[in-house]
Amino acid sequence: MVSSTTLAVAKRKQDERERLIKQMEDELGCASEHPEDQEYTHTKPEQIVYNLKAKKQGWTIRSACAAHRKTNCLTEVVFEDALRRAREMDKDFAATGTAEGDFWGLPSSFKDTYNILGVDSSLGCSPHCFDPTDKGDAEATLVKLFRKAGGIPFCKTNVPQTLLAFECRNPIFLTTTNPHSSDRTCGGSSGGEAALIALHGTPLGWGSDIGGSLRIPAHYSGVCGLKPVRGRWPVMGQRNSVKGFDGIKGMVGPMGRTVDDLIFASKSMLSLAHSTADIALKGEVLLPLPWKEVDIPKKLKVGYWTQDNLIKTSPACVRAVEESVRKLREAGHEVVEFHPPNIAEALKVFAGLTSSDGYKTLLGNIGSDPMESSMRLVTLGSKLPSLLHSVLGWVVDNLLGDRLFASIFATSRPKSVQEFWEFTARREVYANAFRKLVWEEHKFDMLLCPVQAVPALEHGATKFLSPLSVSTILFNVVDSTVGVIPVTRVDEALDSHSEGFLNDSEGSWILEKRVYGKGGAYDAEKMHGLPVGVQIVGREWQEEKVLEMMKTLEGLIGYQA
Repeated sequence: MVSSTTLAVAKRKQDERERLIKQMEDELGCASEHPEDQEYTHTKPEQIVYNLKAKKQGWTIRSACAAHRKTNCLTEVVFEDALRRAREMDKDFAATGTAEGDFWGLPSSFKDTYNILGVDSSLGCSPHCFDPTDKGDAEATLVKLFRKAGGIPFCKTNVPQTLLAFECRNPIFLTTTNPHSSDRTCGGSSGGEAALIALHGTPLGWGSDIGGSLRIPAHYSGVCGLKPVRGRWPVMGQRNSVKGFDGIKGMVGPMGRTVDDLIFASKSMLSLAHSTADIALKGEVLLPLPWKEVDIPKKLKVGYWTQDNLIKTSPACVRAVEESVRKLREAGHEVVEFHPPNIAEALKVFAGLTSSDGYKTLLGNIGSDPMESSMRLVTLGSKLPSLLHSVLGWVVDNLLGDRLFASIFATSRPKSVQEFWEFTARREVYANAFRKLVWEEHKFDMLLCPVQAVPALEHGATKFLSPLSVSTILFNVVDSTVGVIPVTRVDEALDSHSEGFLNDSEGSWILEKRVYGKGGAYDAEKMHGLPVGVQIVGREWQEEKVLEMMKTLEGLIGYQA
Protein backbone atom coordinates (compact mmCIF):
# COMPACT_ATOMS: atom_id res chain seq x y z
CA MET A 1 0.00 0.00 0.00
CA VAL A 2 1.48 3.33 -1.06
CA SER A 3 0.99 6.12 1.48
CA SER A 4 -0.74 9.36 0.53
CA THR A 5 2.48 11.22 1.38
CA THR A 6 4.52 9.17 -1.07
CA LEU A 7 1.88 9.53 -3.78
CA ALA A 8 1.74 13.30 -3.30
CA VAL A 9 5.52 13.71 -3.38
CA ALA A 10 5.86 11.41 -6.38
CA LYS A 11 3.21 13.34 -8.31
CA ARG A 12 4.89 16.69 -7.57
CA LYS A 13 8.30 15.39 -8.64
CA GLN A 14 6.98 13.74 -11.80
CA ASP A 15 4.91 16.81 -12.72
CA GLU A 16 7.94 19.06 -12.22
CA ARG A 17 10.10 16.81 -14.38
CA GLU A 18 7.46 16.59 -17.11
CA ARG A 19 7.02 20.36 -17.17
CA LEU A 20 10.77 20.98 -17.58
CA ILE A 21 11.19 18.34 -20.28
CA LYS A 22 8.10 19.47 -22.21
CA GLN A 23 9.26 23.06 -22.00
CA MET A 24 12.58 22.12 -23.59
CA GLU A 25 10.94 19.90 -26.21
CA ASP A 26 8.76 22.85 -27.28
CA GLU A 27 11.71 25.24 -27.27
CA LEU A 28 13.92 22.93 -29.36
CA GLY A 29 11.18 21.74 -31.70
CA CYS A 30 11.36 18.08 -30.73
CA ALA A 31 8.12 17.33 -32.54
CA SER A 32 9.88 17.94 -35.88
CA GLU A 33 12.49 15.80 -37.61
CA HIS A 34 16.12 16.83 -37.10
CA PRO A 35 18.32 14.52 -39.20
CA GLU A 36 21.40 16.57 -38.32
CA ASP A 37 21.13 15.39 -34.70
CA GLN A 38 22.46 11.96 -35.69
CA GLU A 39 25.88 13.45 -36.42
CA TYR A 40 26.00 15.42 -33.17
CA THR A 41 24.92 12.58 -30.92
CA HIS A 42 27.30 10.04 -32.46
CA THR A 43 30.35 12.27 -31.97
CA LYS A 44 32.86 11.36 -29.27
CA PRO A 45 33.03 13.67 -26.23
CA GLU A 46 36.58 14.78 -26.97
CA GLN A 47 35.61 15.68 -30.54
CA ILE A 48 32.56 17.58 -29.28
CA VAL A 49 34.83 19.80 -27.16
CA TYR A 50 37.12 20.30 -30.18
CA ASN A 51 34.15 21.23 -32.35
CA LEU A 52 32.84 23.71 -29.80
CA LYS A 53 36.23 25.37 -29.49
CA ALA A 54 36.22 25.60 -33.31
CA LYS A 55 32.81 27.31 -33.07
CA LYS A 56 30.95 24.35 -34.56
CA GLN A 57 27.74 22.71 -33.35
CA GLY A 58 28.44 20.33 -30.47
CA TRP A 59 25.37 18.68 -28.97
CA THR A 60 21.59 18.79 -28.69
CA ILE A 61 19.40 18.21 -25.64
CA ARG A 62 16.74 16.79 -27.96
CA SER A 63 18.53 13.43 -27.69
CA ALA A 64 18.16 13.37 -23.90
CA CYS A 65 14.46 14.13 -24.19
CA ALA A 66 14.02 11.27 -26.67
CA ALA A 67 15.96 8.85 -24.47
CA HIS A 68 13.79 9.76 -21.50
CA ARG A 69 10.59 9.28 -23.46
CA LYS A 70 11.75 5.78 -24.35
CA THR A 71 13.13 4.64 -20.99
CA ASN A 72 12.06 7.05 -18.20
CA CYS A 73 15.73 7.57 -17.31
CA LEU A 74 15.85 11.14 -15.95
CA THR A 75 15.24 12.41 -12.43
CA GLU A 76 16.40 16.01 -12.09
CA VAL A 77 16.26 18.24 -15.18
CA VAL A 78 18.52 21.30 -15.40
CA PHE A 79 18.24 21.87 -19.14
CA GLU A 80 17.50 25.62 -18.88
CA ASP A 81 20.43 26.25 -16.54
CA ALA A 82 22.69 24.28 -18.89
CA LEU A 83 21.58 26.25 -21.95
CA ARG A 84 21.99 29.51 -20.07
CA ARG A 85 25.51 28.56 -19.08
CA ALA A 86 26.36 27.46 -22.63
CA ARG A 87 25.19 30.82 -24.01
CA GLU A 88 27.26 32.69 -21.41
CA MET A 89 30.33 30.67 -22.38
CA ASP A 90 29.73 31.33 -26.09
CA LYS A 91 29.45 35.05 -25.35
CA ASP A 92 32.68 35.09 -23.34
CA PHE A 93 34.43 33.07 -26.04
CA ALA A 94 33.35 35.52 -28.72
CA ALA A 95 34.61 38.43 -26.62
CA THR A 96 37.90 36.98 -25.41
CA GLY A 97 38.76 34.20 -27.84
CA THR A 98 39.51 32.02 -24.83
CA ALA A 99 37.97 28.58 -24.29
CA GLU A 100 39.90 26.75 -21.61
CA GLY A 101 39.35 23.33 -20.08
CA ASP A 102 39.28 19.73 -21.27
CA PHE A 103 35.48 19.63 -20.91
CA TRP A 104 34.82 23.14 -22.29
CA GLY A 105 31.18 23.35 -23.33
CA LEU A 106 30.60 19.60 -22.95
CA PRO A 107 27.23 18.65 -21.44
CA SER A 108 27.12 15.61 -19.18
CA SER A 109 24.65 13.65 -17.10
CA PHE A 110 25.24 12.47 -13.53
CA LYS A 111 23.74 9.66 -11.51
CA ASP A 112 21.13 10.91 -9.04
CA THR A 113 23.53 10.38 -6.12
CA TYR A 114 25.78 13.28 -7.21
CA ASN A 115 24.90 16.54 -5.47
CA ILE A 116 24.30 19.34 -7.98
CA LEU A 117 23.43 22.85 -6.86
CA GLY A 118 19.75 23.65 -6.91
CA VAL A 119 18.31 20.14 -7.25
CA ASP A 120 17.57 17.11 -5.10
CA SER A 121 19.59 13.95 -4.59
CA SER A 122 16.62 11.84 -3.57
CA LEU A 123 17.74 8.22 -4.14
CA GLY A 124 14.13 7.66 -5.16
CA CYS A 125 12.97 8.25 -1.56
CA SER A 126 10.29 10.79 -0.65
CA PRO A 127 12.01 12.05 2.57
CA HIS A 128 14.88 13.37 0.41
CA CYS A 129 12.66 15.12 -2.14
CA PHE A 130 12.38 18.91 -2.25
CA ASP A 131 15.60 19.23 -0.28
CA PRO A 132 17.94 20.66 -2.93
CA THR A 133 21.68 21.05 -2.58
CA ASP A 134 21.96 24.77 -1.78
CA LYS A 135 25.57 25.34 -0.76
CA GLY A 136 28.55 25.27 -3.09
CA ASP A 137 30.62 23.18 -0.69
CA ALA A 138 27.94 20.46 -0.76
CA GLU A 139 28.14 19.97 -4.52
CA ALA A 140 29.94 16.76 -5.51
CA THR A 141 33.66 17.20 -6.01
CA LEU A 142 33.46 15.48 -9.38
CA VAL A 143 30.76 17.95 -10.47
CA LYS A 144 32.88 20.89 -9.30
CA LEU A 145 35.89 19.61 -11.21
CA PHE A 146 33.77 19.01 -14.31
CA ARG A 147 32.55 22.60 -14.12
CA LYS A 148 36.10 23.87 -13.47
CA ALA A 149 37.21 22.23 -16.72
CA GLY A 150 34.37 23.93 -18.61
CA GLY A 151 31.81 21.13 -18.44
CA ILE A 152 28.07 21.70 -18.10
CA PRO A 153 25.91 19.32 -16.00
CA PHE A 154 22.47 19.12 -17.61
CA CYS A 155 20.53 16.32 -15.93
CA LYS A 156 20.55 13.55 -13.34
CA THR A 157 19.47 9.96 -13.85
CA ASN A 158 17.35 7.36 -12.13
CA VAL A 159 18.39 4.80 -9.50
CA PRO A 160 16.82 1.96 -7.52
CA GLN A 161 15.29 2.89 -4.18
CA THR A 162 18.19 3.34 -1.67
CA LEU A 163 20.61 1.99 -4.37
CA LEU A 164 20.55 -1.55 -2.89
CA ALA A 165 19.26 -3.36 -5.98
CA PHE A 166 19.85 -3.77 -9.68
CA GLU A 167 16.22 -3.22 -10.73
CA CYS A 168 16.14 0.50 -11.57
CA ARG A 169 12.86 1.42 -9.92
CA ASN A 170 11.65 3.54 -7.02
CA PRO A 171 8.26 4.92 -5.84
CA ILE A 172 9.11 8.51 -6.83
CA PHE A 173 10.31 8.28 -10.43
CA LEU A 174 9.10 4.71 -11.10
CA THR A 175 10.78 2.27 -13.51
CA THR A 176 13.58 2.93 -15.95
CA THR A 177 13.52 0.42 -18.79
CA ASN A 178 16.31 -1.20 -20.76
CA PRO A 179 17.22 0.79 -23.91
CA HIS A 180 17.15 -2.44 -25.97
CA SER A 181 13.95 -3.97 -24.56
CA SER A 182 11.29 -2.12 -22.60
CA ASP A 183 10.17 -5.23 -20.71
CA ARG A 184 13.64 -5.56 -19.11
CA THR A 185 15.61 -3.63 -16.55
CA CYS A 186 18.62 -1.50 -17.40
CA GLY A 187 20.28 -2.59 -14.16
CA GLY A 188 21.29 -0.61 -11.11
CA SER A 189 22.09 1.37 -9.35
CA SER A 190 23.56 3.49 -12.18
CA GLY A 191 20.74 2.24 -14.42
CA GLY A 192 19.34 5.53 -15.66
CA GLU A 193 22.85 6.65 -16.56
CA ALA A 194 23.49 3.52 -18.65
CA ALA A 195 20.15 3.84 -20.47
CA LEU A 196 20.75 7.49 -21.33
CA ILE A 197 24.27 6.78 -22.63
CA ALA A 198 23.17 3.78 -24.70
CA LEU A 199 20.57 5.92 -26.48
CA HIS A 200 23.06 8.73 -27.18
CA GLY A 201 21.18 10.99 -24.79
CA THR A 202 24.42 12.28 -23.23
CA PRO A 203 27.99 12.43 -24.52
CA LEU A 204 29.39 11.16 -21.23
CA GLY A 205 28.07 9.90 -17.91
CA TRP A 206 29.16 9.43 -14.31
CA GLY A 207 28.11 6.54 -12.09
CA SER A 208 29.13 4.95 -8.82
CA ASP A 209 29.74 1.39 -7.66
CA ILE A 210 29.72 -0.43 -4.34
CA GLY A 211 28.59 -3.89 -5.47
CA GLY A 212 28.39 -3.66 -9.25
CA SER A 213 26.23 -0.54 -9.43
CA LEU A 214 28.15 0.83 -12.41
CA ARG A 215 29.19 -2.43 -14.05
CA ILE A 216 25.85 -4.30 -14.08
CA PRO A 217 24.03 -1.45 -15.90
CA ALA A 218 26.91 -1.23 -18.39
CA HIS A 219 26.55 -4.97 -19.06
CA TYR A 220 22.74 -4.85 -19.30
CA SER A 221 22.64 -1.77 -21.54
CA GLY A 222 25.66 -2.40 -23.78
CA VAL A 223 27.92 0.48 -22.72
CA CYS A 224 31.38 0.83 -21.16
CA GLY A 225 32.22 1.68 -17.58
CA LEU A 226 35.19 1.95 -15.24
CA LYS A 227 35.24 1.22 -11.50
CA PRO A 228 38.49 2.60 -10.07
CA VAL A 229 39.85 1.86 -6.57
CA ARG A 230 39.30 4.09 -3.56
CA GLY A 231 41.80 6.88 -3.15
CA ARG A 232 42.40 7.66 -6.82
CA TRP A 233 39.21 9.58 -7.61
CA PRO A 234 37.43 12.25 -5.51
CA VAL A 235 34.24 10.85 -3.98
CA MET A 236 32.78 13.52 -1.71
CA GLY A 237 29.48 15.30 -2.24
CA GLN A 238 27.25 12.30 -2.90
CA ARG A 239 24.16 11.26 -1.02
CA ASN A 240 24.88 7.86 0.45
CA SER A 241 22.14 5.53 1.60
CA VAL A 242 24.20 4.48 4.65
CA LYS A 243 26.20 7.40 6.01
CA GLY A 244 29.46 6.46 7.67
CA PHE A 245 29.58 2.91 6.29
CA ASP A 246 33.05 2.00 5.07
CA GLY A 247 32.96 -1.77 5.33
CA ILE A 248 32.90 -1.95 1.53
CA LYS A 249 34.46 0.95 -0.32
CA GLY A 250 32.16 2.61 -2.84
CA MET A 251 33.68 4.33 -5.86
CA VAL A 252 32.76 6.79 -8.59
CA GLY A 253 33.64 6.33 -12.24
CA PRO A 254 32.95 7.33 -15.84
CA MET A 255 30.53 5.65 -18.24
CA GLY A 256 30.50 5.98 -22.01
CA ARG A 257 29.84 4.28 -25.32
CA THR A 258 33.50 3.46 -26.04
CA VAL A 259 36.71 2.93 -24.11
CA ASP A 260 38.06 6.11 -25.72
CA ASP A 261 35.25 7.99 -23.94
CA LEU A 262 36.42 6.55 -20.61
CA ILE A 263 40.06 7.36 -21.34
CA PHE A 264 39.17 10.97 -22.20
CA ALA A 265 37.07 11.31 -19.04
CA SER A 266 39.67 9.66 -16.79
CA LYS A 267 42.68 11.49 -18.15
CA SER A 268 40.95 14.86 -17.94
CA MET A 269 39.45 14.34 -14.48
CA LEU A 270 42.53 12.79 -12.86
CA SER A 271 44.85 15.40 -14.32
CA LEU A 272 42.62 18.14 -12.95
CA ALA A 273 42.01 16.49 -9.58
CA HIS A 274 45.72 16.11 -8.92
CA SER A 275 46.74 19.55 -10.14
CA THR A 276 44.25 21.73 -8.30
CA ALA A 277 44.61 22.99 -4.75
CA ASP A 278 41.41 24.99 -4.47
CA ILE A 279 38.16 24.32 -2.63
CA ALA A 280 37.06 21.74 -5.21
CA LEU A 281 39.11 19.12 -3.37
CA LYS A 282 38.42 20.27 0.18
CA GLY A 283 38.28 17.26 2.45
CA GLU A 284 39.19 14.69 -0.20
CA VAL A 285 41.84 12.10 0.67
CA LEU A 286 43.62 11.18 -2.57
CA LEU A 287 46.87 9.42 -3.23
CA PRO A 288 49.20 11.65 -5.28
CA LEU A 289 48.72 9.69 -8.50
CA PRO A 290 47.87 11.98 -11.41
CA TRP A 291 47.16 10.51 -14.84
CA LYS A 292 50.18 8.94 -16.48
CA GLU A 293 50.64 7.53 -19.96
CA VAL A 294 51.42 3.81 -19.92
CA ASP A 295 52.49 1.09 -22.31
CA ILE A 296 51.02 -2.36 -21.79
CA PRO A 297 52.97 -5.54 -22.62
CA LYS A 298 52.75 -6.66 -26.24
CA LYS A 299 51.99 -10.11 -24.88
CA LEU A 300 49.55 -9.91 -22.01
CA LYS A 301 49.17 -12.71 -19.49
CA VAL A 302 45.44 -13.09 -18.93
CA GLY A 303 43.65 -15.25 -16.39
CA TYR A 304 40.01 -16.03 -17.12
CA TRP A 305 37.06 -17.95 -15.74
CA THR A 306 33.45 -18.47 -16.73
CA GLN A 307 31.92 -19.88 -13.51
CA ASP A 308 31.59 -18.42 -10.02
CA ASN A 309 30.22 -21.70 -8.59
CA LEU A 310 27.28 -19.94 -6.95
CA ILE A 311 24.91 -19.55 -9.91
CA LYS A 312 25.91 -21.29 -13.13
CA THR A 313 26.78 -18.81 -15.86
CA SER A 314 24.40 -18.73 -18.82
CA PRO A 315 25.56 -19.87 -22.28
CA ALA A 316 25.38 -16.27 -23.54
CA CYS A 317 27.69 -14.92 -20.83
CA VAL A 318 30.05 -17.89 -21.12
CA ARG A 319 30.26 -17.29 -24.86
CA ALA A 320 31.12 -13.61 -24.30
CA VAL A 321 34.15 -14.64 -22.23
CA GLU A 322 35.15 -17.46 -24.58
CA GLU A 323 34.95 -15.23 -27.67
CA SER A 324 37.16 -12.71 -25.86
CA VAL A 325 39.62 -15.47 -24.95
CA ARG A 326 39.76 -16.64 -28.55
CA LYS A 327 40.41 -13.15 -29.89
CA LEU A 328 43.16 -12.53 -27.33
CA ARG A 329 44.87 -15.83 -28.16
CA GLU A 330 44.67 -15.17 -31.88
CA ALA A 331 46.38 -11.82 -31.23
CA GLY A 332 49.28 -13.59 -29.51
CA HIS A 333 48.42 -13.06 -25.85
CA GLU A 334 48.85 -15.78 -23.23
CA VAL A 335 45.43 -16.69 -21.85
CA VAL A 336 45.17 -19.14 -18.95
CA GLU A 337 42.07 -20.62 -17.37
CA PHE A 338 42.10 -19.68 -13.71
CA HIS A 339 39.93 -20.80 -10.80
CA PRO A 340 39.54 -17.93 -8.31
CA PRO A 341 39.37 -18.78 -4.62
CA ASN A 342 35.87 -19.33 -3.19
CA ILE A 343 33.96 -16.41 -4.73
CA ALA A 344 31.00 -17.19 -2.47
CA GLU A 345 33.14 -16.04 0.47
CA ALA A 346 33.25 -12.55 -1.06
CA LEU A 347 29.43 -12.49 -1.16
CA LYS A 348 29.25 -13.65 2.47
CA VAL A 349 31.63 -10.89 3.52
CA PHE A 350 29.64 -8.31 1.56
CA ALA A 351 26.30 -9.45 2.97
CA GLY A 352 27.74 -9.75 6.46
CA LEU A 353 29.09 -6.21 6.48
CA THR A 354 26.22 -4.43 4.73
CA SER A 355 23.57 -6.07 6.95
CA SER A 356 25.37 -5.40 10.24
CA ASP A 357 22.85 -2.87 11.55
CA GLY A 358 19.93 -4.90 10.22
CA TYR A 359 19.63 -2.39 7.34
CA LYS A 360 18.09 0.11 9.77
CA THR A 361 20.11 3.03 8.41
CA LEU A 362 19.47 2.07 4.81
CA LEU A 363 15.74 1.57 5.27
CA GLY A 364 15.58 4.79 7.28
CA ASN A 365 15.81 6.60 3.93
CA ILE A 366 12.42 5.46 2.68
CA GLY A 367 10.17 6.86 5.42
CA SER A 368 6.58 5.94 4.62
CA ASP A 369 7.43 4.79 1.09
CA PRO A 370 6.72 1.14 0.25
CA MET A 371 9.85 -0.97 -0.03
CA GLU A 372 10.59 -2.08 -3.59
CA SER A 373 10.29 -5.82 -4.19
CA SER A 374 13.86 -6.04 -5.51
CA MET A 375 15.07 -5.40 -1.96
CA ARG A 376 13.10 -8.24 -0.35
CA LEU A 377 15.62 -11.06 -0.40
CA VAL A 378 18.49 -8.74 0.53
CA THR A 379 16.74 -7.46 3.65
CA LEU A 380 14.75 -10.58 4.59
CA GLY A 381 17.30 -12.06 6.97
CA SER A 382 17.65 -8.86 8.95
CA LYS A 383 13.91 -8.75 9.73
CA LEU A 384 13.57 -12.23 11.19
CA PRO A 385 13.91 -13.00 14.90
CA SER A 386 17.26 -14.68 15.50
CA LEU A 387 15.70 -18.05 16.41
CA LEU A 388 13.53 -18.11 13.27
CA HIS A 389 16.53 -17.02 11.20
CA SER A 390 18.54 -19.96 12.54
CA VAL A 391 15.69 -22.43 12.00
CA LEU A 392 15.19 -21.32 8.39
CA GLY A 393 18.91 -21.63 7.74
CA TRP A 394 18.88 -25.17 9.17
CA VAL A 395 15.88 -26.13 7.00
CA VAL A 396 17.54 -24.80 3.82
CA ASP A 397 20.77 -26.62 4.66
CA ASN A 398 19.54 -29.95 6.03
CA LEU A 399 16.08 -30.49 4.53
CA LEU A 400 16.32 -28.63 1.23
CA GLY A 401 19.97 -29.60 0.78
CA ASP A 402 21.30 -26.21 -0.33
CA ARG A 403 24.23 -25.64 2.01
CA LEU A 404 25.64 -22.84 -0.12
CA PHE A 405 22.46 -20.76 -0.01
CA ALA A 406 22.08 -21.46 3.70
CA SER A 407 25.61 -20.28 4.45
CA ILE A 408 25.02 -17.00 2.60
CA PHE A 409 21.62 -16.48 4.24
CA ALA A 410 23.25 -16.99 7.65
CA THR A 411 25.43 -13.89 7.17
CA SER A 412 22.52 -11.54 6.47
CA ARG A 413 21.42 -10.56 9.98
CA PRO A 414 22.08 -7.87 12.57
CA LYS A 415 25.45 -8.19 14.32
CA SER A 416 27.33 -7.07 17.35
CA VAL A 417 30.32 -4.75 17.06
CA GLN A 418 32.57 -7.76 17.64
CA GLU A 419 30.94 -9.66 14.77
CA PHE A 420 31.27 -6.61 12.50
CA TRP A 421 34.99 -6.53 13.24
CA GLU A 422 35.21 -10.25 12.50
CA PHE A 423 33.65 -9.74 9.07
CA THR A 424 35.99 -6.83 8.43
CA ALA A 425 38.90 -9.13 9.24
CA ARG A 426 37.47 -11.77 6.87
CA ARG A 427 37.34 -9.11 4.15
CA GLU A 428 41.04 -8.34 4.60
CA VAL A 429 42.05 -12.00 4.70
CA TYR A 430 40.14 -12.75 1.50
CA ALA A 431 41.28 -9.63 -0.37
CA ASN A 432 44.93 -10.10 0.53
CA ALA A 433 44.91 -13.78 -0.41
CA PHE A 434 43.20 -12.99 -3.73
CA ARG A 435 45.70 -10.26 -4.63
CA LYS A 436 48.68 -12.42 -3.70
CA LEU A 437 47.44 -15.37 -5.75
CA VAL A 438 46.51 -13.36 -8.84
CA TRP A 439 49.16 -10.69 -9.10
CA GLU A 440 52.17 -12.16 -7.27
CA GLU A 441 51.96 -15.93 -7.77
CA HIS A 442 50.32 -16.12 -11.21
CA LYS A 443 51.64 -12.71 -12.30
CA PHE A 444 48.61 -11.99 -14.46
CA ASP A 445 48.39 -8.66 -16.24
CA MET A 446 44.62 -8.87 -16.24
CA LEU A 447 41.65 -11.03 -15.37
CA LEU A 448 38.70 -11.65 -17.66
CA CYS A 449 35.33 -12.92 -16.41
CA PRO A 450 31.56 -12.51 -16.71
CA VAL A 451 29.88 -9.41 -15.33
CA GLN A 452 26.94 -11.52 -14.22
CA ALA A 453 25.59 -14.98 -14.88
CA VAL A 454 22.86 -13.62 -17.17
CA PRO A 455 22.06 -10.72 -19.53
CA ALA A 456 19.39 -8.15 -18.68
CA LEU A 457 16.47 -9.57 -16.69
CA GLU A 458 12.76 -8.88 -17.04
CA HIS A 459 11.26 -6.36 -14.65
CA GLY A 460 10.57 -8.00 -11.31
CA ALA A 461 12.88 -10.97 -11.90
CA THR A 462 15.55 -9.54 -9.61
CA LYS A 463 13.21 -9.92 -6.61
CA PHE A 464 14.82 -13.14 -5.37
CA LEU A 465 18.00 -13.03 -7.41
CA SER A 466 20.15 -10.40 -5.71
CA PRO A 467 23.02 -12.94 -5.30
CA LEU A 468 23.50 -12.71 -9.09
CA SER A 469 25.68 -9.70 -8.31
CA VAL A 470 28.38 -11.93 -6.78
CA SER A 471 30.68 -11.57 -9.80
CA THR A 472 30.81 -7.79 -9.40
CA ILE A 473 30.73 -7.79 -5.59
CA LEU A 474 33.94 -9.83 -5.66
CA PHE A 475 35.94 -6.83 -6.89
CA ASN A 476 34.41 -4.43 -4.37
CA VAL A 477 35.52 -6.73 -1.58
CA VAL A 478 39.01 -7.04 -3.12
CA ASP A 479 38.94 -3.34 -4.19
CA SER A 480 40.27 -3.88 -7.70
CA THR A 481 40.25 -1.64 -10.75
CA VAL A 482 37.62 -3.05 -13.13
CA GLY A 483 36.22 -2.10 -16.51
CA VAL A 484 33.25 -3.43 -18.47
CA ILE A 485 32.86 -3.48 -22.24
CA PRO A 486 30.15 -5.06 -24.42
CA VAL A 487 31.46 -7.91 -26.57
CA THR A 488 28.46 -9.69 -28.14
CA ARG A 489 24.69 -10.08 -28.19
CA VAL A 490 22.48 -12.96 -27.12
CA ASP A 491 21.87 -15.36 -29.98
CA GLU A 492 18.94 -17.72 -29.47
CA ALA A 493 20.53 -20.32 -31.76
CA LEU A 494 23.84 -20.34 -29.88
CA ASP A 495 22.82 -19.54 -26.32
CA SER A 496 19.86 -21.76 -25.44
CA HIS A 497 20.29 -24.17 -22.53
CA SER A 498 19.29 -27.83 -22.48
CA GLU A 499 17.19 -29.67 -19.92
CA GLY A 500 20.31 -31.15 -18.32
CA PHE A 501 22.14 -27.82 -18.20
CA LEU A 502 22.49 -27.88 -14.41
CA ASN A 503 23.57 -31.52 -14.07
CA ASP A 504 27.21 -30.66 -13.41
CA SER A 505 26.57 -27.49 -11.40
CA GLU A 506 28.24 -26.87 -8.04
CA GLY A 507 26.10 -23.85 -7.23
CA SER A 508 22.97 -23.11 -5.22
CA TRP A 509 20.12 -25.17 -6.65
CA ILE A 510 17.54 -22.82 -5.12
CA LEU A 511 18.93 -19.84 -7.01
CA GLU A 512 19.72 -21.78 -10.18
CA LYS A 513 16.19 -23.16 -10.41
CA ARG A 514 14.88 -19.58 -10.46
CA VAL A 515 17.29 -18.72 -13.24
CA TYR A 516 17.18 -21.85 -15.43
CA GLY A 517 14.11 -23.81 -14.36
CA LYS A 518 10.78 -23.82 -16.17
CA GLY A 519 9.71 -20.21 -16.62
CA GLY A 520 13.05 -19.10 -15.18
CA ALA A 521 14.81 -15.78 -15.63
CA TYR A 522 17.12 -16.95 -18.43
CA ASP A 523 15.52 -17.50 -21.83
CA ALA A 524 17.80 -17.09 -24.84
CA GLU A 525 14.86 -16.78 -27.23
CA LYS A 526 13.32 -13.90 -25.29
CA MET A 527 16.75 -12.36 -24.70
CA HIS A 528 17.82 -12.54 -28.35
CA GLY A 529 19.72 -9.39 -29.31
CA LEU A 530 20.47 -8.15 -25.79
CA PRO A 531 24.05 -6.97 -25.20
CA VAL A 532 26.49 -9.06 -23.16
CA GLY A 533 29.59 -7.61 -21.54
CA VAL A 534 32.70 -8.87 -19.76
CA GLN A 535 34.77 -7.60 -16.86
CA ILE A 536 38.42 -6.67 -17.38
CA VAL A 537 40.25 -6.53 -14.07
CA GLY A 538 43.63 -5.07 -13.16
CA ARG A 539 45.68 -4.27 -10.11
CA GLU A 540 44.80 -1.48 -7.73
CA TRP A 541 46.00 2.01 -8.79
CA GLN A 542 46.42 0.92 -12.41
CA GLU A 543 43.40 2.57 -14.03
CA GLU A 544 45.47 3.63 -17.04
CA LYS A 545 46.65 0.08 -17.70
CA VAL A 546 43.16 -1.35 -17.29
CA LEU A 547 41.79 1.18 -19.78
CA GLU A 548 44.49 0.27 -22.30
CA MET A 549 43.71 -3.45 -21.87
CA MET A 550 40.02 -2.67 -22.34
CA LYS A 551 40.85 -0.78 -25.52
CA THR A 552 42.94 -3.72 -26.75
CA LEU A 553 40.05 -6.16 -26.32
CA GLU A 554 37.53 -3.67 -27.70
CA GLY A 555 39.63 -3.42 -30.86
CA LEU A 556 39.84 -7.19 -31.21
CA ILE A 557 36.12 -7.76 -30.64
CA GLY A 558 34.79 -4.99 -32.87
CA TYR A 559 31.40 -4.82 -31.11
CA GLN A 560 28.84 -2.75 -32.98
CA ALA A 561 26.41 -0.85 -30.76
